[in-house]
Amino acid sequence: MKIVIIGGGIGGLVTYHALRKHLADADPSISVKLVESHPSLSNTSRTIGGGLGLAPNGMRAIASIAPEAAAYINERGFLGDVMSFRNSNGRLLGRFNGGTIRRYGFGMLMIRRAVVHEALIPGLREEDVHWGMKVEGVKEVGEQVLVEYEDGTTELADLVIGADGVRSVVQHSLFDGAYKAAYDGLTGVGGFIPFSDLSPRLQESFDPHGVTMTFGRKGFFGYSLCVPAFTPSPFIQWWSIYEAPSMPNREKPNKDAIKAQLLARHGSWKSPYDSPDSGVYKSIIELGCRDSETPQNPEMQAMLAFDMNVLVLPRYVTPRLPCWTNAGSKNEKAQGRIILLGDAAHTMPPDSGQGVSCAAEDAVVYALLLKHYYTAPDGLRKAAKAYERMRMPRVHRILDIAKRNGDAKKEMGWFAQKFRDTAIWLLCKLPESIHDYAFAYDSEKAVAEFLAKEGL
Repeated sequence: MKIVIIGGGIGGLVTYHALRKHLADADPSISVKLVESHPSLSNTSRTIGGGLGLAPNGMRAIASIAPEAAAYINERGFLGDVMSFRNSNGRLLGRFNGGTIRRYGFGMLMIRRAVVHEALIPGLREEDVHWGMKVEGVKEVGEQVLVEYEDGTTELADLVIGADGVRSVVQHSLFDGAYKAAYDGLTGVGGFIPFSDLSPRLQESFDPHGVTMTFGRKGFFGYSLCVPAFTPSPFIQWWSIYEAPSMPNREKPNKDAIKAQLLARHGSWKSPYDSPDSGVYKSIIELGCRDSETPQNPEMQAMLAFDMNVLVLPRYVTPRLPCWTNAGSKNEKAQGRIILLGDAAHTMPPDSGQGVSCAAEDAVVYALLLKHYYTAPDGLRKAAKAYERMRMPRVHRILDIAKRNGDAKKEMGWFAQKFRDTAIWLLCKLPESIHDYAFAYDSEKAVAEFLAKEGL
């Protein structure tokens, strides 16, 4: 069986490792090919900007298929399992355990997205990865899938997995472009700042408050460490999320304009760690939007080489897809040879902190189901249908929560802000177990329980 994975981002790399562990390494008749449109590995890494929160369930999924990658990530991320919530007046609304090692075996990590990508690169077989190959379309033809490339070449595969993100060509082919991604009215802006550039008072605050989430009437502002505190040259990540009626230019951001609107939105916000000469939010914005300079420290050069500029990330969403595989489509002849996972199947807003984690879960769950079914009659179709039955309800629940979290970052009036602050205060009083549905999920255990329930 020949499998082609389209997309060499985090989702594609996790899928590669999952398929190799659970199928290809044990069966030499199975080949796994990964296709990426960027011309090189280094070029791909440069485009993966920004930071993220990697939840315990995502780390558990990655560790199950690539323990070395999980160790690499753990060594380079900041354990941000306790989060401080504030409002724009500087009031501490509460502190909340957001995924501790004690309860889940893995903690919530604040980390650069590029580090997660880097961690998954070792173990790739050179002959399996093909760079600079842009896919134009895929379609099931008889008992195979035809993959069409931009350069006019084609190839046939027995199974194609679309891990090609929010603007997925595979998804477009599957639905004839009916479910295009659209800007949702929220934009994220952020970047990275060397820890040593912060005021002494703000530096001291990171001991009790490693992750700070602040909500105001005109948006949201967060900042945290994203490397271990003992790193010789640590740095922080910062991000603002706000409503913008029109989508900003991501490719050519105007730093002066970004700085001006961020200061207008957050510059007057208060913090107990304000300095006499400058407030916390004002200083972070000014440091984050200054002209980038090459750090003198070689370690900092390596870590920040591609991240010193302000990142502008308009938020895209896709309508909920009726199915994530062509086995779920109206085409009764479809054999389940085209699969979507990660953002190609369900664009996950950052408000859930589950984007990478859900993609990793998708990959592990599908690989295990494929391992179970692929030798059975109509096995690919059965694996595809089981994948949808297992994953869609869980992901849709997380998407609903992400939508509510995102709405809390929109502009609102005085009363709505008070209501939100009260809701956050109450949230911080609840036990950590309210996150069990998300953080305790074990992909391998979930598949075993599903198959046992099905009597298989």
